[in-house]
Amino acid sequence: MTLLEVSFSGAIFIIAVVMIRAVAINSLPKKTFLVLWEMVLLRLIIPFTIPSAFSIYTLINHSISTPAFFEAETNNAASAVSREYFMMIQGMGQPATDIPSVSVWFVVWCIGMILFATFFMVFYLRCRIEFRAALPVNNPYVEQWIKERPLKRRISIKQSDRISTPLTYGILHPVILMPKQTDWENTEPLQYIFSHEYVHIYRFDTITKLIATYALCVHWFNPFVWVMYILFNRDIELACDESVIKQFGDKSKSAYSLMLISMEAKKSGLSPLCSNFSKNAIEERITAIMNTKRTTITALLSACIIVLVTVSLFATSAMAQADNKANDTPVISERKTTTSDNITDKKSSMTIIHESADILHYEDGAPYIHDILTNNTDSIIVETQYCMLAYSENGSPLKLYWNFLDSSTESSFENIVRTKANILSNQTEEYRGGWSLYDGEIMGDFLKVGNGEANQVAYSLLCLKQVVFEDGTVWNNPNYENWFKEYAGKEIDIDELQSYYPYEYKIESN
Repeated sequence: MTLLEVSFSGAIFIIAVVMIRAVAINSLPKKTFLVLWEMVLLRLIIPFTIPSAFSIYTLINHSISTPAFFEAETNNAASAVSREYFMMIQGMGQPATDIPSVSVWFVVWCIGMILFATFFMVFYLRCRIEFRAALPVNNPYVEQWIKERPLKRRISIKQSDRISTPLTYGILHPVILMPKQTDWENTEPLQYIFSHEYVHIYRFDTITKLIATYALCVHWFNPFVWVMYILFNRDIELACDESVIKQFGDKSKSAYSLMLISMEAKKSGLSPLCSNFSKNAIEERITAIMNTKRTTITALLSACIIVLVTVSLFATSAMAQADNKANDTPVISERKTTTSDNITDKKSSMTIIHESADILHYEDGAPYIHDILTNNTDSIIVETQYCMLAYSENGSPLKLYWNFLDSSTESSFENIVRTKANILSNQTEEYRGGWSLYDGEIMGDFLKVGNGEANQVAYSLLCLKQVVFEDGTVWNNPNYENWFKEYAGKEIDIDELQSYYPYEYKIESN
């Protein structure tokens, strides 16, 4: 998937989570929304997804009843892994002369990403430098509190005159940083503050925020990702508040809320990579605290169902279309006007030629087909369907797994390719690596077919099965069935394989 596709699907997912959050923020456990936001992050930073029959995109596809050759090509991915692999090796395998110039969009995106990444890095490094001047706290209560909470990571509590509210930073050696003017004798607010920051440390919220910041830098152009970043940070704080209230009981709600108000009055600055005690919307936090209830089995089951349904709908991609859809393409044979009849008569003496179909290899050795098709008719070709067969260097038939970008086919001899690129009249069209071939040793992610030897494909025979023209007429190859019986699954003489192209089709309309 391209960056824009990932960002678009991520935006749809974010909208769904925002809607759920608006309705159920005070009725579900706060950790529910953390899980949803983490799934959104995965959708934004992973360039592939898992096809699912329950995906919202699959449901949309099924609800739209259109002819097969007008369906959006992006809905027919064979698998997320094969698509990403193909796009990667296709880019590596093209000769230098075929590489297009860098687009303006790519340059703008790079500049934006570098600027935002630099901002966060500089801000974080500046804070770390300031935090190094913090002094350790020598207080009996603090020392006792640390002893009672042993972690494999050493926790430190320090104080600084550079901050006005408590915060936590660091991963391997986390530090709870307190304002210098903290009243160390008043232990009631201290126990709430320390417990809140301990939850941040225990849940590795610093790492989570780093990942969220990375996603924001990559998708800086997407306003919905900014919404996600803000609400995700809010929900991290809400989840910590909920954990503290459950720890100290309902009687602590009032005291904890008053302490939040006190901290909010002293709040200053943005700490995007630190867990700040009171950086979020104070009203939302206090409302959530007052509505905190004991987690029931019903609430827990509801949260699990909402997470599963939401992830199934919005974190997955459309299911690949069934292969037999190629056979369901309606044949348009009716002639509407005398002009159409004349065009049809002309086609009877015209041809389409498969000039060649060479087996080439990407830099990593994976094979792919480069075929050339010439349209010698008076009409524009808008879609072609043709079968591909493969043979070894000695002419033996090979049963391979063909992987097409934006389509799906099963591993079999009859592999129908469907292309929708326009081929103008008297134009030659080259398909540079439009599909790749199974290779047992190199493409290890796929199921093995046949003996799985690497680079065993030496020849490929292609035969047109159907052609759709711009004026709506369809030509079906009357010799296709005979051709398939002659070549599929049979050993072919090397001389015939080498002299197969150019292969000419005489066009006669249905």
